Amino acid sequence: MIGDPSDSTLSPQEPNSLQMMAPLSEEEMDELDSFLLSDAASDETMMLDCLDGYLTAIVSGPVMLKPSEWLPKVWEPTTRDESTFDTLAQADRITGLIMRHLNGIIWSLQRDPDAFEPVFDTAVYPDDPQEYSDGEMWTYGYMTGIELQTNNWNVFFDEPNSAVVLRPIYLLGAEEVTPKDEALTETPVQREELSNQIPACVAWIYRFWQPYRRAVAERSIATSFQREIPR
Repeated sequence: MIGDPSDSTLSPQEPNSLQMMAPLSEEEMDELDSFLLSDAASDETMMLDCLDGYLTAIVSGPVMLKPSEWLPKVWEPTTRDESTFDTLAQADRITGLIMRHLNGIIWSLQRDPDAFEPVFDTAVYPDDPQEYSDGEMWTYGYMTGIELQTNNWNVFFDEPNSAVVLRPIYLLGAEEVTPKDEALTETPVQREELSNQIPACVAWIYRFWQPYRRAVAERSIATSFQREIPR
């Protein structure tokens, strides 16, 4: 089943600007990546792959949070180690790129969840010419996104298939796993195989929450309408 592009349960953060819905170009992705890797960002700032996973969890989950609720976690600076911008214009530019990337994920999942492509890192190892896809930091970001609103995910956790669906993400992204589970992520091949399962997991989770998001959106519209009726 292809995602319904008319699904209004996920709205762009700037609904009056079509430009804000446009996915980032390769050049813009490189620009965002360069800033997140630069000395201007704190040591705790999410890198691009982690950020992509984090935003995907927010978008594919039960409730679309406000930027004020999720954006601080991107930087997560300590008192002595804060992200700094050279100018206000630079701050607006980088924040705008992050918002557009979130909106691009919304657009991608609404258009076709099965075609969703996560932003994974790649890894190379000594004496091995192959380059492996590694979703560890992406999954860490996704798990962070779930933890941001754990209570809202309880319905998913009660679903009998949820543990199977979330397992590749959990194995790569959980902070603590059992020794038995850890043995499943030791080799580059194992990690790549788990990473390759993640797009299907995201599509399943997105579809699971779609009716719930629609119900929340309709309830919100109805509440707003009632408030506007003259008494």
